[in-house]
Amino acid sequence: MPHTGKDRPSTGRNGRTARTLSSPIHSLEDEIYVLRRKMEMTYLEEASFSADRVIELSRKLDIKINEYMRYKQLCSNG
Repeated sequence: MPHTGKDRPSTGRNGRTARTLSSPIHSLEDEIYVLRRKMEMTYLEEASFSADRVIELSRKLDIKINEYMRYKQLCSNG
């Protein structure tokens, strides 16, 4: 039977396994990465920065980036 790789732990960007992604900052980084990729792919499909789907993803990305920046600021102050 061929090996499908399904029994291996999933890895995020930078090759980290899902088990090492438990910290909130890593979670936010990964969410930002995924949203950015979705926005890029949607732009390529729509061929327009002003397409509703691209704008919606851009807004979601902005929210996550702001959340990430607030978290980083809290960590550096405390």
